[in-house]
Amino acid sequence: MTTRWRDHQLSGMAELTYRYVAWLRLPFLVPLLLAGWDWPGHAVSVWFYVTLAAYAAWAVVRLVTVYRPPPGGLRGAVGAAVVDVVAAGTLSALSGGQASAVRYAYYVLPMASVLWQLPRVTAWLGGICVLAYAVLAIPTLSNGPSSGRWTVVVDEAYLLWDVLTCVLVAELLRRQAASVGQLLDTRESLLRDALAAETRERTELADALHDSAVQNLLASLHDLEDAQEASPSPALDRVEAEVRRTVQEIRDVTFELHPQVLASIGLSAALRSLGERSARRGGFTVHYELTPRGEVPDQALLYSAARELLNNTVKHAAADNVWLSLRPESGDTVLTVRDDGAGFDPAIIQSRLRDGHIGLASHYMRVESAGGRFTVDSTPGGPTTIEVRLPAQPSGLTPGRGD
Repeated sequence: MTTRWRDHQLSGMAELTYRYVAWLRLPFLVPLLLAGWDWPGHAVSVWFYVTLAAYAAWAVVRLVTVYRPPPGGLRGAVGAAVVDVVAAGTLSALSGGQASAVRYAYYVLPMASVLWQLPRVTAWLGGICVLAYAVLAIPTLSNGPSSGRWTVVVDEAYLLWDVLTCVLVAELLRRQAASVGQLLDTRESLLRDALAAETRERTELADALHDSAVQNLLASLHDLEDAQEASPSPALDRVEAEVRRTVQEIRDVTFELHPQVLASIGLSAALRSLGERSARRGGFTVHYELTPRGEVPDQALLYSAARELLNNTVKHAAADNVWLSLRPESGDTVLTVRDDGAGFDPAIIQSRLRDGHIGLASHYMRVESAGGRFTVDSTPGGPTTIEVRLPAQPSGLTPGRGD
């Protein structure tokens, strides 16, 4: 089954292929232009250059369109290849047929199709090129000298070898891409299993804290209240206040740990509650811009990332103000945490991962593995802006909690 991360990676490769082929088409115009110069005849030359100009204009338009969503996907690319073959055949016919230097274009077109990593498409295009050259060579085969006919046979043999080689290379690239896809599937499967295990551990820890530690502290608090009534004491007041604060802190932790928080109050409310608790702990002011639209995919991953980022802000930033934003943008969901604190060198993320501190680095990996982007903009001295951008389609990944 094709996974979301694999889709993301392979669609990125497809976009690059669209663009590379479109760019290669522009220098391809140069040998076509040179091939037309050595054929005499004003009328023929005029139509040759008119056709070449039309093909060049189409090539430029095609280059522009591939930087937008590709029209028709692979169908559009195959259609473009058909235009290439038709243009080469027309230019050959207008510049001498089989004797024209334009005929060498038939060797080049199958090579360009190799980038698609689709052997059948390469074989199909190569077969058309072989057939087109044979059609151009009909006058030579019918009425030309024996040396000319032998040249056609040799050219066709070379062209067939060229097509066969391109098909084999395309097949090798296809198998390599399939292997990469399998590795991506395995990576996502392992990541999903690891994150599911972390979620279970988080839930068990939250339940254990609530059912054991909190209940024990509440019982102790009840005993303290009884003792305070029997023998009032400032020391007991201080102990009671400390126990109440500890109970509240543990409840906050269990609230953050338990995955049902999102189902209970929703992502925006959960982020606002998370920001308020972080503000109390860190002594800063949180400014909110929470404007999600509709159902937000990967809510648990976004919430987990926000929790880690705000925890780091509390521990290290020494900030006065924090801006927490959740918004839709170009079909993606964007979470941004910005502060005016001390800042840091982004290179430290990888070094801390090597040292075993996986908190922020692990969230970086989770976001990237979900097909998103994790962007850090910070320098020592601040400010710091961290952006988490996730695609509109859910990845199905459930986050764990870093350290």
